[in-house]
Amino acid sequence: MKSVRRFVFLACVISLFVPSVMAADFEADTDGAWINVDVIDLVDYGDATYLDYLGQGYVAMLDVLKNEGTIIDYGVMMKVFFDENEGSVIVWWSVESMADWEKAGNRMGEISAEMKTAEEWQDLWSKLEKVRKIRSSTLYRSVNWNKIEE
Repeated sequence: MKSVRRFVFLACVISLFVPSVMAADFEADTDGAWINVDVIDLVDYGDATYLDYLGQGYVAMLDVLKNEGTIIDYGVMMKVFFDENEGSVIVWWSVESMADWEKAGNRMGEISAEMKTAEEWQDLWSKLEKVRKIRSSTLYRSVNWNKIEE
């Protein structure tokens, strides 16, 4: 047990110094894009129904926004936890600035009215609610690390 504690202590001490040494050769560029990330936990991870519903609504709107040039790009990923029956769907989309993010949000409201009636959206929303557990949304700033030329 003592050797385990010694190893953990040594690993912690090393971790304090290694990142600073590794990052010394890189410079952060914080002028990157803003990335909106939605994480949706599914009731039954193996059920692809959620992806079908997502494609009929949210992803279809993101595709229109990308084609218009309002957003840079978007994507959908599936994340698996320790148990292969548990996982999340991650939807992300990126914009150049916060102003573009707000413009994209406003445009989504316009597109949604063009795509479906309020009753159709409500029907789709109720289907989504049945197959997902939790949904969280976060906005991130992209940071690129550039190698410093010597």
